[in-house]
Amino acid sequence: MRKVTKEQIQTSLKLMGIEKGDVIFMHSALSAPGIVEGGADGVIDAFLDVIGDEGTLAVSTLAFGAPFDADTTPSAVGLISETLRKRKGAIRSLRPVHAIAALGKRAKELTEGHEHCSSNCGEGSPYRKLIDMNGKIILFGVDMNRNTTLHAIEDWMDASFLEDYTIMMPTYMPDYQGKTMVLKKYPPDHRDFLRFTPVLRKEGALIEGRVGLAKVLCIDVKKMYELGIREMKRDPFFFLCENPACKFCAKKRKAVQ
Repeated sequence: MRKVTKEQIQTSLKLMGIEKGDVIFMHSALSAPGIVEGGADGVIDAFLDVIGDEGTLAVSTLAFGAPFDADTTPSAVGLISETLRKRKGAIRSLRPVHAIAALGKRAKELTEGHEHCSSNCGEGSPYRKLIDMNGKIILFGVDMNRNTTLHAIEDWMDASFLEDYTIMMPTYMPDYQGKTMVLKKYPPDHRDFLRFTPVLRKEGALIEGRVGLAKVLCIDVKKMYELGIREMKRDPFFFLCENPACKFCAKKRKAVQ
């Protein structure tokens, strides 16, 4: 099998409309395209070369478990995410579970203040800031079910299925040892974000491409928010699945009947 080169990745990104100065939020699976020349670093370098010094590349660094430490807690969502987190110059937001990491001109602006937000994905969070930054979401070898930013739409709409979630205090908080904190409007359990893909496609908010064996999706963040809010106004449970065997989704739907 031929290796996927950095130049091939760059060509695909440019064909999908990625350009200098873009703010990109990426979810990824390194194995999806096949063998990538340079591995995770090769993918990251390809993105950075396309968006240039004026651009910003961010990734989810979703993390669970005992006290979150922004410097040492690894990302639970893949090697590309973890590699970017550990890169020189990368900034990680201070927030348990839904922290992000970013590189580039607007990395500080995107990540700062996350620890002061009233919820992980709400007002003032990186997920909401992407709107004003005219951000683009890239799903690199993963599908819509990995699009964490959709939880920000649920937060915006104050979805009834969001919950309080008690966790150990993160290490950046004073006297954190042995203490807990409550995350408000936390997005637990199962979703069916896949059903949103045809909506985005139909409304021109989605560009589809390929890198090697992987499908790559590029989503306009502003349009995504507009369409997600529209769908949740029509159906407050739009992002929950309709499988009666799904304990979480079925329970949450039934709770408001």
